[in-house]
Amino acid sequence: MLAVSPPRLARRRIATAAVLVGLVVAAFEGTVVTSAMPTIVGDLGGLDAYAWVFSAFLVASTVAVLVSGKLADVLGRLPLFVGGMGLFLVGSALCGAATSFPELVVFRAVQGLGAGALQPIAMTISADLYTLEERARIQGLFTGAWGAASVVGPVIGGWIVLHASWRWVFLVNVPVGLVAVALLLASYRDPPRAQRAPSGLRAALGEPAVRAGLVASAFAGAILYACAAYVPLWVSEQASGDALSAGAALVPLLVGWAIGSSFGVRVLVARGMRASVAGGFAIALAGAAGLALVVTRGLPMPWAMAALGVLGLGLGPAASTSLVGPQACVRWDQRGAITSAVYATRMLGGSICVAALGHAGGWAELAATGRFAAVALLALAGAVAAAAMAPRVLRLAPGEVYDAVAE
Repeated sequence: MLAVSPPRLARRRIATAAVLVGLVVAAFEGTVVTSAMPTIVGDLGGLDAYAWVFSAFLVASTVAVLVSGKLADVLGRLPLFVGGMGLFLVGSALCGAATSFPELVVFRAVQGLGAGALQPIAMTISADLYTLEERARIQGLFTGAWGAASVVGPVIGGWIVLHASWRWVFLVNVPVGLVAVALLLASYRDPPRAQRAPSGLRAALGEPAVRAGLVASAFAGAILYACAAYVPLWVSEQASGDALSAGAALVPLLVGWAIGSSFGVRVLVARGMRASVAGGFAIALAGAAGLALVVTRGLPMPWAMAALGVLGLGLGPAASTSLVGPQACVRWDQRGAITSAVYATRMLGGSICVAALGHAGGWAELAATGRFAAVALLALAGAVAAAAMAPRVLRLAPGEVYDAVAE
């Protein structure tokens, strides 16, 4: 483990702040546009293509997540972060200047390409900067900031639309993103690498922790996206909540996720990956079963909030250690590809689950019960898979921590 002097510690904190800002603006932009869309449609038209503003961003983000990690292993983290932020800011500026709805859709795709690169690169850089033990608090910080940005995005978007032009929903990213780039350029450097071609995902798949992390991430993504899609819907339709209540219903899950991520990495260090991932899914199972019971019995809303908090408390360690474990057991020149692969499987699991649960028709209350029962079954499957696949003890890669702080 590297000794960090006070000046280098300060620069490491600056680098952390830079990638954290990048992560936050990408998460923020994924949701801030929702409250601005009625105004945008009123100004530009395009109601028939309404969904494309969201779909273009998500599809482009998914593509960028898939390729950015591998490119970061080949070209370095810093060029990919700066390039991703550059694409994101160009797309943001173009969205703010759009004069027609088709233009906005195209520019959202550009923005999504940049945003998709920022998330895995930010987490890869944090893995370069911190030891496995130190990542416990960093995971909680990053997860909490990501969740907060996602939740407050619609609220801030609505405030911007009320007090300024909808164009500032996009343009506000530009100064913030430029500050993040400046901070990272001043504080971070790519660690020196051995002169060898990156071996990437195929070689890393030989590690049991990597295989277990990818499978667990698919289950974690399925649970997370299912809750994000259908909990607000249930609140608004069955629990007689307004739009604000529907959005606020996810807050306990995200708070629990942040807390769980922090202690999950500590369990990973002390007890191993099997205990942290399988144990996390077991806690999530209890929360998901409680939520299904609330829906079935029509219990008061506070019970649903408590169940969601428990669900997040378990999902946090299951998801975070599914990323941190594989990162810790592969070389530097594989870490970017692994980080992207974990995020991609999380998104893929979420997409498949949301689409599958969307076909649950019939009586609305019965459909909600079935969906949340399915979430509980996913948590159970995740726990079983982790218990069967995850190693009890991680085999750390040589040189797991690097000197990535700029002189």
